[in-house]
Amino acid sequence: MKVHGVIISPNVRKVVVALNAKGLEFENIPVMPGTKTPEFLEISPMGLIPAFEDEGFAFSDSAIIMEYLDEKFPDNALMPSNPKDRALSRWFTEYGGSVVFPPCGALFTQRMANPYYFKIPTDEEVVAKAINETLPPILDYLEARVPGDGFLFGELGSADISIISPFINAEYGGYLIDEKRWPQMAAYVKRGKAHSAFAACLREEDKLRQAVMAEAS
Repeated sequence: MKVHGVIISPNVRKVVVALNAKGLEFENIPVMPGTKTPEFLEISPMGLIPAFEDEGFAFSDSAIIMEYLDEKFPDNALMPSNPKDRALSRWFTEYGGSVVFPPCGALFTQRMANPYYFKIPTDEEVVAKAINETLPPILDYLEARVPGDGFLFGELGSADISIISPFINAEYGGYLIDEKRWPQMAAYVKRGKAHSAFAACLREEDKLRQAVMAEAS
């Protein structure tokens, strides 16, 4: 199996963590967002990362990839078994991608990617809006729903991976969840990062992050 995309991307990270959680072997092929080569568009028609290959079968979208992995490799399930919880799992997976990701991605772009990679000044208005306007209601919503121990449906699953991953990129942008205001969420993200599936991924992406920082300096 092959995962196409830079591992520091929150969406690529989601697939890598899912593979790690299932104990599956794979190859990560670094591809930057927006790549439009004919070869990449063949497996990701919109040019989005991650793209995924399994024995000649190729497609994209992190949520779909995680469901595919769960259906093909049912051991160490990423989704709960009963219909109600499966629906909730899909909901949180979608929420992580469409609601949590944009402000966290903005922080990462403005405070890390732009100054260190693209050599573009940080737009502090974008940063302030994400921190002061967009993220607080998101964190309020999640604070009331994440568990005090463990993960949403027991073991680490797709929903947890999808919610936690964007906050790691926000941390790269210098943002930490306020432990006094949102203690459940702060602890939940820490638990996720400490899980072996996340920890293995973070060790690999830290090498890339350090290389970008060193090159910028």
